[in-house]
Amino acid sequence: MNTDELISLLAQNAGPAQGPAPQQVGGRLAIALALGGVMVLYLGLNPALRDFAATSPFTLKMAWLFAMLVFSAVLVYRLVHPGQHLGSAPWGIGLALLAMSGQGLNQLLDAPPTQRNALMMGASWQVCAFNIAFIALPVLAALLWTLRDMAPTRPALTGASSGLLAGALAAMLYSLHCTENTFTFFALWYSGGMGLSSLVGAVLGARFLRW
Repeated sequence: MNTDELISLLAQNAGPAQGPAPQQVGGRLAIALALGGVMVLYLGLNPALRDFAATSPFTLKMAWLFAMLVFSAVLVYRLVHPGQHLGSAPWGIGLALLAMSGQGLNQLLDAPPTQRNALMMGASWQVCAFNIAFIALPVLAALLWTLRDMAPTRPALTGASSGLLAGALAAMLYSLHCTENTFTFFALWYSGGMGLSSLVGAVLGARFLRW
């Protein structure tokens, strides 16, 4: 049997690679979100959440996090489909981070010097980023479990993008607990939490998403 005949034989009845069923993906993510919700409930909901939700910083923060979630989801989708260009998703992520950083810097510079430390640190800077990264872990685990059944050709980048996606979702959940309400704080510590989640995703992706 020559090479062409062998290839033809192997290719018979070949179809596209099958990823996990939508029900499986939905079930995994639902469990992960439930675990994240339990973590937030354990931390405790913000007692002034209704008032916070009516403020422009909270609204803009949630819009920013939603943009981060959408762009990172698009990036993950493209990474697990070999041959697709990354498109504008990385630019969208960068612009979203730049927009919040600009808002935070502007707020910091407009404040009196005596208030700037409070704007940056708030009352929870020690735990904010770590809490977001911790809440992101079950979502990240569900994503990596799902992506193992697909075809990512850049494992570390795919893992990092998945970590960013999980971090953005975790930050939205964490907002139900958080009592901070300044752009400067969000730019520093919410971005830090998503960055930690992305770093964990890169490390785990490089190991578990390799072919």
